[in-house]
Amino acid sequence: MRLTAASSGVPINISGYTFDADICYADRHEIITSFSPTIVSSASGIFDLELSPSQTADFTEGSYRYDVNATSPGGERYYWLKGQITVSGTCSRE
Repeated sequence: MRLTAASSGVPINISGYTFDADICYADRHEIITSFSPTIVSSASGIFDLELSPSQTADFTEGSYRYDVNATSPGGERYYWLKGQITVSGTCSRE
């Protein structure tokens, strides 16, 4: 998923920022996987959230939570994005 960091619709320059993200169970704080978002364009604030097949191998049907954290060049840590993920089975294959 490609995202743009912005404030009031204006992209934020994320040069020098580092990012990390975690996914945990919705009902408890047990981290299932951690990953590092990929910066696509620092000047335009564009970054990708992407998981590999091995990172999703332990996911079963259910609800999960995620957060994306940014650390500024000065060391300030921000929770930029958080939300819920729902994993459900397919209807065409088992």
